[in-house]
Amino acid sequence: MGVMIEDHIARLPLFHGLAASALRRIASVCELRRFHKGQTLFQEGRRAEVIWLIQWGWVYLVKRTQATPVTIYTVTPEDGLCGFSAVVGSGVYFASAVAATETTAICIPKVEFTRLLTTHPPFAHTVLAVYHTRMCHLAEAISLAAAPVERRLAYTLLRLKTSFGHTIPVTHRELSRMAGTRWETSIRRLSAMRRKGWLTASRGKVTLLIPEKLRALIRNGSA
Repeated sequence: MGVMIEDHIARLPLFHGLAASALRRIASVCELRRFHKGQTLFQEGRRAEVIWLIQWGWVYLVKRTQATPVTIYTVTPEDGLCGFSAVVGSGVYFASAVAATETTAICIPKVEFTRLLTTHPPFAHTVLAVYHTRMCHLAEAISLAAAPVERRLAYTLLRLKTSFGHTIPVTHRELSRMAGTRWETSIRRLSAMRRKGWLTASRGKVTLLIPEKLRALIRNGSA
C-alpha cells in the first residue's frame, strides 16, 4: 500500500521537488481509504487529525447553517486537497466532506503535513495557493448571494469547469445546492440555458457548450 501511495503522490505537482526519501516517509505514514457515493469522509465539528488527498473520484464540502440545512460550498476534485482545518483554525473540521462518487482518498496525518509545510517552502507555497484560490471562490460566491438565480448558476458552472473541464459530473440537486437555490428553480433555469444552446444536460452530467455566454451573464446580467 505504501508503494502505491508513493507512486501516486510522486506524480502530483504538489509534491514535485521532494526527495525520494521524503516521498517514502510521507507514504509510510499515510492511509488509503475507500468510500461509496454518499459516504462521509469527515464530519463538521469533529477533531481534524488528517488532511485528505483525493486519489480518485471527487467530494463536495457541505456546511450546515440555521438558514439552510445543507449548503454545498465547494468541491474537491481528483488530486485535490481538503480538510485544511487539521493545520489551520480551531482544530475541528469546519465542514463535512461527502463522496459524490465512488472515491478513494489518501489520509495524511496533520503532524506529517505540518512538517512538510515548515521544511519544504515550495510545498508550502503550493498549498497556500490552493487555499487562497478556495478563499477567493468563497468570496465570489458570497458577493453573488443576492444575485438572480441565473447568475449564481452561471458562476457555479464556471467554477466547476475549472475542476472538471467542459463536462461536469453533477446532478441537478447538487448543482442547486451549490448555487443556493431550489431544485425546481435550478431545473427551469438550466432548461432555458439549454434552449439557448449554451449547454446540454443529462442525468448526472452538464456539458458547457458556450461558456462565454455564462461569463457574459455574470458580468453584464445578460448574454
